[in-house]
Amino acid sequence: MESSRWIAAVASIWIQCSCGASYAFGIYSPLLKSSQGYDQSTLDLISVFKDIGANAGILSGLLYSATTANSRHHSRSFFRRPWVVHAVGAIQCFIGYFFMWLAVTGAIHRPHVAVMCLLMYLAAHAQTFFNTANVVTAVQNFPEYSGTIVGLMKGFLGLSGAILIQVYQTISKGKPSAFLLMMALLPPIFSLVLMWFVRVHQVPNRDENEKRYLNGFSLISVAVAAYLMLLSLCLSPVFVHYITFSSVKNGGHMGPTSISQGQPLTLGLQMLTFKF
Repeated sequence: MESSRWIAAVASIWIQCSCGASYAFGIYSPLLKSSQGYDQSTLDLISVFKDIGANAGILSGLLYSATTANSRHHSRSFFRRPWVVHAVGAIQCFIGYFFMWLAVTGAIHRPHVAVMCLLMYLAAHAQTFFNTANVVTAVQNFPEYSGTIVGLMKGFLGLSGAILIQVYQTISKGKPSAFLLMMALLPPIFSLVLMWFVRVHQVPNRDENEKRYLNGFSLISVAVAAYLMLLSLCLSPVFVHYITFSSVKNGGHMGPTSISQGQPLTLGLQMLTFKF
């Protein structure tokens, strides 16, 4: 059905908006460093494993190809769906971030650096499974506009870091450990709930207006990006300090100017009072 492709696209966008935690490493890296007693070089090593995990999408691609190969001839097979890739990503995301949360809160014994690198790798590697399942499925659903749909999915993935930070600042600002717990729960929940809608749909008759609809989604992503940028800028302490300083500075200039401009009026009133 035509509407099923759009349902799959919207579900993929929602998942993309929740799985960009690798872009928010700066939120919890100071806590990771202080709670585990790491120096800067050790923290950099863990960050390297984060980058490798977030960009090494070979396994997710192989799994997607294996689970969706010849899907037309196995349409009734329960395990030949993109949900398998989402499920594997959700498991990795939960294991990685949940055990990191246990480590920084002291619930478990301080893990070895190699174990922490593995946990970081798993947490970041989950992003490739979410991204692969969403992007490849969207390309198959919209083959005529593959460039537009890929840009749309990658755009919302890039925005997800800012979205997650705003959610964190709204719910539990100043508690980086809560951010780790949120990352252990939020992306897996989103994926496990919505992955059933992310499917490849064969539609013989294409809608003539689908290009316009996809451009509408692109405009929404641009609007969200502008809103998040403006919101982040307004909430930045540097920006608030600059606005406050500028207001005081401008007020300081306007005060003497207003007084000097009001002096003729004051002098005139004094002269009238003296005259009467």
